[in-house]
Amino acid sequence: HIVILSSIKWDFLWQRHQIIAEYFSTKTDVTFVETTGLRNPGLSKSIERLTRVLVSKKQIQRKTPIKNLKILPPFILPPTHSLFRQFNKNVFVPKLAKNIRQHSTKPILLITYVPTSTSLYLIDELKPEKTIYDCVLNFENFPGIPKDIVITENELIQMADMLIVDSVLLKEKHRHKKEQITQIPAAVNFEMFYEIYEQQIMRKKVNKVTYFGGIDHYRIDWSIIEQLLEKGIYVELIGPAPEGIPLRHNHLIHQDTVSHQSLPSVLKNCDTLILPYQINDFTKGTFPAKLFECFATGKPIVATALPDLVLFKDVMEIGESKEDFTEKVLVSLQNDNFQKREERILLAKDNSWSARCNSYEEVLEGLILN
Repeated sequence: HIVILSSIKWDFLWQRHQIIAEYFSTKTDVTFVETTGLRNPGLSKSIERLTRVLVSKKQIQRKTPIKNLKILPPFILPPTHSLFRQFNKNVFVPKLAKNIRQHSTKPILLITYVPTSTSLYLIDELKPEKTIYDCVLNFENFPGIPKDIVITENELIQMADMLIVDSVLLKEKHRHKKEQITQIPAAVNFEMFYEIYEQQIMRKKVNKVTYFGGIDHYRIDWSIIEQLLEKGIYVELIGPAPEGIPLRHNHLIHQDTVSHQSLPSVLKNCDTLILPYQINDFTKGTFPAKLFECFATGKPIVATALPDLVLFKDVMEIGESKEDFTEKVLVSLQNDNFQKREERILLAKDNSWSARCNSYEEVLEGLILN
């Protein structure tokens, strides 16, 4: 029985949390516990979270329900106050553990994405056979995080039987804390995004650039977006923006969350894909989940100099400043060529989610056998 303590909701942007859950549900029972919280939610978020719990039976139904997969929207307080933690430990976590056990009587293998006190309480309550910490965020520098996140994360690392990371920085940061550490980056549903490459029309001048993914003020470098707009380029942002969009411009287009299946058809009409991340202590630990999806489209890509993106500078453009980024966007179609496109396609093909899930399964099998 694989239990996944996710840092996102099931219907959030489709990424490794849901992909891993769906993959293993074809092999055994899987319980996907939606985010147990990291920060204090605002009023609207609190109401939404309560509503999801009260009507969870309706919320979690999918058009094609996945056999062996149970999705739990937990009723848990954020781990940001000692009183909240006491309620979680003594009331809410035991109830959640009971709900998890009701899905399957098999021994539990637990995968957590959240290094909070709530996860530690739940691990103690469930007493899994094996525990994996899949670390995909540099939590120490995450805005609004509990002050003792370094302490609880280190405790989780010591407790876990295996530590998985997705980025170069996170591997370097944690490698001395755990002997059993492996790097498994994000991947791509290759066939789905490769359809764009087969259909696209090559233009000579950049008219529209697109970013897709989560949109927030601690990741996106809005000065880059602003400068692109000033150059007359249409900028399309696709994804949830819970904090809003701080810019207003006739050439700025925002689409809220687009289903993963529909994303390739939406991306088809852009000229260049952009990854305009801020460079800060938090984002330096980011391996963009969309990177190999971008590669599979064959489209030119311009990105800022995150450590994991610089590794691919031979096949994509890296903007060292907002001016350099903008200039590279303007000439991205002329500077791209067949060889670069084919290398990106090959990289995407070699980094499919199918191959990545097989690697993940090998890690789990190795733990179980040991």
